[in-house]
Amino acid sequence: MFLKGYLPYRLNLLAELTSEKTREIYRRRHDLTRPEWRVLVNLAEAPSLTASALCERVPAHKTKVSRALAALEQRGWVTRSTDPLDRRVSHAALTLKGKRAFNHIRPEMEAATEAMLAPLSAEERATVDAGLKVLERLFGQT
Repeated sequence: MFLKGYLPYRLNLLAELTSEKTREIYRRRHDLTRPEWRVLVNLAEAPSLTASALCERVPAHKTKVSRALAALEQRGWVTRSTDPLDRRVSHAALTLKGKRAFNHIRPEMEAATEAMLAPLSAEERATVDAGLKVLERLFGQT
């Protein structure tokens, strides 16, 4: 019963299962890959981010983040600008079209999340949230 107590396996399994519940929305309805969706969400939460910052926040390898940025830029959802102090660095930001796209997708994702949590009582939801906060703190994500 090693896997039942193996934290990396359990976290990965739960992440995959929850992502599977929302994949229909970002993938089939909006033709986004998982990295594209994650980049879009992160850019919606910040005025602009560098590719390095996105790699940490998504999290994903720089190649996947770069491809996601290129695809979103091609759609007109993202713009990138070179940092005036360091020309090796570029800053990505959502365009108005990108913000509108995110605002269109967001309610669908929130509804899917609500549907996942619907079977839980308010107390169980609070317990899940508290447990996630403990794990986030454990891994320095607070």
